[in-house]
Amino acid sequence: MPQLGTADRTIGPRRTLKPVCALMLIVVVTFSGCHMPLWNRQRARAHCVPQSINDVEIKEYRDYAADIEFPDLECEAPQSAAMMAMEPRRLRNLKKDEVWDLTLQEAIKTSLANCRILRSSGQFLSPGNPILANPDFATSTFDIAIQETGILFGSRGVEAALAEFDTQFTTTMTWGRDERIQNNLFNVGVLPGQTLKEDTANFSTSLQKQLATGGIFGLSHNWNYEWDNVTNQLFPSVYTGNVQAQFRQPLLAGAGVEYTRIAGPISQNIEGISGVQQGVVIARINNDITIADFELGVTNVVADIETLYWQLYFAYQQFDAETTLQREALENWRSVNARVEAQAAGGSAVEESEAKDLVLQIDGRVMTARANLYDVEAQLRRMMGLPPNDGRIIRPVDDPVMAELLPDWHLTLGDALERRVELRKQKWNIKKFELQMRAAENLIRPRLDFVSSYGVNGFGDDLFGGAADGITNRNLGSAYRNLKDGDHTSWNMGFEFSLPLGLRAARAQLRNQHIQLQKAYQALHDQEIEISHELARAFRDLDSAYLTMQNTLNRKLAAEELLRTYEAQRQATPDRVTQSTILRAHDQLTQTQIAFLQAMIQYNIAIMETHHRSGTLLDLNNVYLAEGPWSHQARCDAVEKAAARARTIPTATMLHAEPEPFAHPVGESNIGIPTPEVGPAMHGWSTESPEAGEPPTPAPITPPLLTPPQVSPETLPTPPPPATHPKPYFDPPVETPTPPVEVKIDTGDFQLPTISTQPLQNKPGTSKRPMTMAQETLPRPPEQSTEDDGGFKAPVRRVAH
Repeated sequence: MPQLGTADRTIGPRRTLKPVCALMLIVVVTFSGCHMPLWNRQRARAHCVPQSINDVEIKEYRDYAADIEFPDLECEAPQSAAMMAMEPRRLRNLKKDEVWDLTLQEAIKTSLANCRILRSSGQFLSPGNPILANPDFATSTFDIAIQETGILFGSRGVEAALAEFDTQFTTTMTWGRDERIQNNLFNVGVLPGQTLKEDTANFSTSLQKQLATGGIFGLSHNWNYEWDNVTNQLFPSVYTGNVQAQFRQPLLAGAGVEYTRIAGPISQNIEGISGVQQGVVIARINNDITIADFELGVTNVVADIETLYWQLYFAYQQFDAETTLQREALENWRSVNARVEAQAAGGSAVEESEAKDLVLQIDGRVMTARANLYDVEAQLRRMMGLPPNDGRIIRPVDDPVMAELLPDWHLTLGDALERRVELRKQKWNIKKFELQMRAAENLIRPRLDFVSSYGVNGFGDDLFGGAADGITNRNLGSAYRNLKDGDHTSWNMGFEFSLPLGLRAARAQLRNQHIQLQKAYQALHDQEIEISHELARAFRDLDSAYLTMQNTLNRKLAAEELLRTYEAQRQATPDRVTQSTILRAHDQLTQTQIAFLQAMIQYNIAIMETHHRSGTLLDLNNVYLAEGPWSHQARCDAVEKAAARARTIPTATMLHAEPEPFAHPVGESNIGIPTPEVGPAMHGWSTESPEAGEPPTPAPITPPLLTPPQVSPETLPTPPPPATHPKPYFDPPVETPTPPVEVKIDTGDFQLPTISTQPLQNKPGTSKRPMTMAQETLPRPPEQSTEDDGGFKAPVRRVAH
């Protein structure tokens, strides 16, 4: 080899320098890319970019990187009802629309049928409205199916949890060739400097099954083919393989069915990520929690619908009362104006100004009442999933309840503590933490696994074919035949032990689960106290609303008596009582009537809140949740499996269940409050059927523990004489049960709960005759108004005096 510094110094043959240099040049150009220095790019951009974008025609390229764009959807979005919405109702656009007489039960049914994404009346126009701000987290009918089919950690469904036990089938088939020059003088079979050639092929297939006990069982079958040009071998090509069975079973940490059904197989858990919440039982509990969330959303929707329904009823009644007073005020203004023009008695400028001012005040109140009616009707439409205007205007036809409701505190509290969805959801959370704590306790042990395997080996010159090989007398010609004979076996058996010294991660996990369980129990305790306070508030509101309704009714009767007195004095001595005084009395009567109607609506809302806080609102409105229909094949399979299990041991009776059940059906109370009987007595009514036309008799209630302080009769004001009219009430409903109407929701293959409603019974004796509610603008006296009334018709409210 030439010495360093001589003229013959080269890296190798001179003909290899050019390819090496070309390769290095390609690598340099490739990794350098097409960029230039920053200062050079800025200078080039200053010289190349035109002064105006109009100097060149740009079609395929843009001079910006980002823009606000809309995506092109693969599937066309379904057309919503908003596209067919008409112009909304406004004070400047009065039209006579078709009247839609709607019952409360029909409103609830329409809302549950149309709103697959549940709405809330309190979130309207709010920046945090989940329908607009975060629709992925809005409660919907799809949530249960989404949870059922979840695959991510922490939100896995039952199917994803069961997928851990699916048998895994794996197979591979590879071919290869290798040629190497031998640099060994003593290599056997190939001369030094010659090429060693090898052809290989590998085939492997296996089945692996995860067991419920935490163990793993597997079967595998392997074949390896080898050929080379070595001369001193028995066969130039040979097949070697085996059939093998493997079994691994945890004995300490991660062992047992209980751990696996809670945390999932220990062999597939990722430490620090999956935790102990990947089992089938935890996935099923997560489904129950999702169902509770959905039921809570449905309950809130029903409460909002009933509240808006009664508010719309009050808006109609208020508009009717204000419109009636407006007509009387207009007639009074015309009468005073006529007397002023005729210069007759009682026609002064002062009286005309008072009449005009009163008309203007009432006209403003009428416009406010109409605007409020439009707004409440639109809110009810929103909750029902309807467009703002479809050519019809909703008019409630159900009458509010006026009978006194006296619920029993202890029975209602027992209902609340047993049937509130929030408590059921929290109890599921507690059960989940209890199970996870069991699994965490299982991991406070070392890992000890029993491992074993057994296999049968095969060898042959050919994979198939005859047994004779032509060289030996051991029948090595067929590898499969040799494998079938089973003369060559292999096995191993033993234990595998591992222990993190200190077990700090496992102990921290157990401590964390323990603290979360304590917090969950404390949250349940505080929830029960919170629910008792909510129910107590509902009881107070119920009494307050009923007493306020009685008070406003007495005020209404007093206003009617005052109006009759003024009218009698007007007829006896017209000079002492003016027409404006009588109109003021009419105004006072209208205001007391509106106050009475408002108190009556608040009383009905208080009744609804009492059922809402006690957890019986869905039962009151005959709304329940149920699974969707199963396929015919699924039903047939269930019948076959049930029959096979029943016929296994025909005479045996089940003594216990393994693992033990930890849930019970709805209705089986597990708290320390007696379960109330279902029926009228549950709400404070006596169980005896009252006569037709008589109010139901309230059942006796528990007297209060505290007595009011004794007050001297001399310090009390003289009460007014009691009213001679009876308490307002409705006739008892007639028991005419109707079949439930199911609202089916099509969600493809997912099994979702079916929302079903049953219409409430109409109360006999209630009047549904409409009365025209006219709206007149302010005319110039004494001309008559000819403006359209807007088409409002409200139900008549009649109170027995």
